[in-house]
Amino acid sequence: MFDQLSYPGCAEISAETGWEVRPSKPWAPQTVAAHPWEPLLVAGHCIAATFADGRSGIAVTFFLDTVTGRLVAASRPGLCHHKAIVGAGEFLVGSQGYGAFSTAHYDSSGAVVREWPTHAMLLIDRHCAISGPESENSTPSRSRFVGLEPDGTVRRGPALSGYYTTYPALDREGTAVFWRDGRLLAVDADFQMRELFALEGEKRAVMSKIMLLGQGQLAFALHDKLFILRSTGLGPLDSGVWPCADGGLHGNPVTHQ
Repeated sequence: MFDQLSYPGCAEISAETGWEVRPSKPWAPQTVAAHPWEPLLVAGHCIAATFADGRSGIAVTFFLDTVTGRLVAASRPGLCHHKAIVGAGEFLVGSQGYGAFSTAHYDSSGAVVREWPTHAMLLIDRHCAISGPESENSTPSRSRFVGLEPDGTVRRGPALSGYYTTYPALDREGTAVFWRDGRLLAVDADFQMRELFALEGEKRAVMSKIMLLGQGQLAFALHDKLFILRSTGLGPLDSGVWPCADGGLHGNPVTHQ
């Protein structure tokens, strides 16, 4: 799969093209590395392992059988980004960059069964509902909190200002919580948004995931400071497959039986 890579969004300009912008010819990667975003996920009998070309960032996710080690399938090459487990042997793979802005649902055979025209920091609740804040490289922000519907449509919720965003957490009542643009935001199951906490002028990009603790407590870090909030009105962490049990404290790979 990595002998030759190509992607329609990649272009080049050189003396060979007459200094015109033209689609890049297929190329052989010189360096390949594990993808920086969720590079390894384990869901039941299937592993999703993502590797990227060091020059272009174009990546491929390989789906392997955990028992035999056999390669089951591979995703289409692209500039993938956030990924998540959606069920036993099933994964969501988001694409962002070179004109791509989408999410694909791969089943246990490695086939794409659904696609949505959005890319987000994904949350999957215990009823398999999918939602999250959109993640797009654009300023000013065009992102919204979105829901990915079973029929491939996108439910568009409140607009999100700013850019840098903590990976959200989801409570048992369907409320997502995340830090963005100097504010700690909560979006409930009806897509109503409220502000829990704010720091004027806080724009730092170095941040942790949101951690939902017991008794309505919440913790997250911004650069070198740890914030712990009490009495947020939030419930305990949802028991869905992503975020995984205990708020992801066990780390990746995440196993779904």
